[in-house]
Amino acid sequence: MKRFERCVHIAAALALLASWTACGKSPATPDAPAGPAPQPAITIACGPTSGDKDTVVTVTVSIKDNQQEVGVFGMDLTFPPKMLEFSGVSKGSLTGNWAAVDGNEVSAGNLKIGGFKGSGTALAKNSDGSIVVLTFKVDGSSLANGQQGQICIKNYTDDITGIPPEPACASFTLTSLNNS
Repeated sequence: MKRFERCVHIAAALALLASWTACGKSPATPDAPAGPAPQPAITIACGPTSGDKDTVVTVTVSIKDNQQEVGVFGMDLTFPPKMLEFSGVSKGSLTGNWAAVDGNEVSAGNLKIGGFKGSGTALAKNSDGSIVVLTFKVDGSSLANGQQGQICIKNYTDDITGIPPEPACASFTLTSLNNS
């Protein structure tokens, strides 16, 4: 009888081990801690971050880890009009096949920027890349060498409403001006 009981215990232990293996866990393996959830963000960067008169400055607005598809967006951009002249807008790496991405200077130092996919492809959830690229030319002839200006985006609308940070800013510094 002891031999039968030992066989039953071994069979029960094997069955228990098989059920743990089927779940993908062993009795000694703790649950792996869940990593932090991706945080959506809109960022702005300028390059170069400093320069002299007539330097072309590229300002890139990017999105990362958006929690829903993006098929249309809008925002305002402010810049120091005594330092920078607005030159133009182009589509970003994620909006290259969109029907339109554009920006218009509504007053000195204030742009309205927007885009819509039309028959293009919406930005998938958790995208990572640029949505709009703006170009400026440095003027700053009336400003001192080393003067710093802020380029900021805010008032996000449509599919990017609520994505932090708002506002988001980048800095540009005048350097090596002849009048310094």
